[in-house]
Amino acid sequence: MVSIHKTDSITPFQLILIAITTIGLNNHVFVISPLIKEVGRDAWMTVILTMLLMMLWIPLLIYIHKKTNRQALFEWLKASIGKKATKILSFIFISYLIVMAGLTLRETIVWINILFLPETPVFLLTFLFIFTCWNLAITNLRTLNILNVFLLFFITVLGFFVSFANIQHKNFMLLLPLLEHGYEPILNGAIYQAAGIAEVFIFLLLQHKVQKPLKWHHFFITIVILSILTIGPLIGAIIEFGPTEASIQRFPPYEEWGLVSLGSFIEHVDFLSIYQWLAGAFIRLSLLLLLMKEMLPTQTNKIKNKYLFGFSLIIAGMVLAPISDFTFSYLVANIILPGTFWFFFSFSLLISVLVMISSRKKRRATHEI
Repeated sequence: MVSIHKTDSITPFQLILIAITTIGLNNHVFVISPLIKEVGRDAWMTVILTMLLMMLWIPLLIYIHKKTNRQALFEWLKASIGKKATKILSFIFISYLIVMAGLTLRETIVWINILFLPETPVFLLTFLFIFTCWNLAITNLRTLNILNVFLLFFITVLGFFVSFANIQHKNFMLLLPLLEHGYEPILNGAIYQAAGIAEVFIFLLLQHKVQKPLKWHHFFITIVILSILTIGPLIGAIIEFGPTEASIQRFPPYEEWGLVSLGSFIEHVDFLSIYQWLAGAFIRLSLLLLLMKEMLPTQTNKIKNKYLFGFSLIIAGMVLAPISDFTFSYLVANIILPGTFWFFFSFSLLISVLVMISSRKKRRATHEI
């Protein structure tokens, strides 16, 4: 059994909480707009269908988890396929994590700049935010976990607050008729929700830092919660704005905050959404950077932190790149989100094949002895 460093280890429950914040931002914000555009009022059915289908992926993740003996995944790969092949895979993986981080940071900065800080230079917001994330990422997972528990509590409280505060604006009849355009849109939209759920693969990237073996129910609970995080604001957007209006909104969960009013004297509490989004983006970006650090070849922490700073500058560059908002939205919906699902799913298949080959070699060696 692989040894766990107690100073930088977390429990499976804490890992689930990190996943709720990290992956939840993707499912709760980024996925919803393309999902409504593709599916319309039946988008909630897509979420349920995707949840059931992704449950079939869990046995494969458990198989990899057990057969790699809870080692650091890229350390296991180094021992199994050699340093050169592992470096190529780590380069590919880090590159995609940079793309994911770039998407998160760009959407966050664009949202803040347009709605709350239009006079503040974008480059200043970008570098301040990514520098803060880098500072957390160069610490350790336990520090990130402690901060996440605190932030997630208030994110959850505010989530329930906006849901209950808007009951007066909800018209559930807008969910009807069911299957207005048949089954095809529901199937076509599944790729967006699957893109978020597929990020559960990070459990395997952090398995060497988890104090106990991961079980089937850990993955099951996480997938269910992530699906709820999508279906809540998704249905909320449809029954509060209608499927047509919701489909043209860039960030429907934020628009729901605009409806909140407490009696006749308290309105415009949408500033509370700043906390939800920034807290989620902060933990998500910090974790993505921390994962990149874990995949780097064995070196001193000082050198790894320098690499990480370089990655942070690349991520910042993606935000400042002269790409129009419409073009970026197209890239997110048609390339990045579908690509995220296929990337993690394909990587899990590749690892499982390597695990099978390694297991057979060990069995043959044992028989020969």
